[in-house]
Amino acid sequence: MSAGSGWIVYVLAALLAALFWRAMRGRNLQDMFDAGNREHHRVLKVLKKHPSGGSWREFQTWIGDRRK
Repeated sequence: MSAGSGWIVYVLAALLAALFWRAMRGRNLQDMFDAGNREHHRVLKVLKKHPSGGSWREFQTWIGDRRK
């Protein structure tokens, strides 16, 4: 890594901070943890019901995600 490429680290850190700030949308940290926990258990239920897996489109159908 050259001496002049250190700015990339700062740009990536700023990008991650902006993405995190955008994801919060007025929620506190506990709300974010609770939402992540709910999604985690939702995915685990789908994986338990379909242990052999499938395509991404099938997974979206199983999870009930209609976003494209």
